[in-house]
Amino acid sequence: MSAWMAKAWLHLRGAVRSWTIWFNGVIAAGLALLPSLQDWFPSLQGYVPAKAYQYATVVILVGNFALRFKTNKSLAEKVLQPVPPAAP
Repeated sequence: MSAWMAKAWLHLRGAVRSWTIWFNGVIAAGLALLPSLQDWFPSLQGYVPAKAYQYATVVILVGNFALRFKTNKSLAEKVLQPVPPAAP
């Protein structure tokens, strides 16, 4: 495996431990399901405001801004490193 492929693989493995990626994935899934939920349950239309996507954009912006302060490592550094066995 070449060096750039190894580095890319480490970043992909580290992405699983990233709060920002999980946050954005959950928000994206929720926004993707919102129109379907409104079609399936017409009674929800009265509870979901017309500006739901604008509100979601603000939540995403604030969430990513807050998570950026929490993040201090690259994705490659988030991969669990094997712990060497203790010396006898």
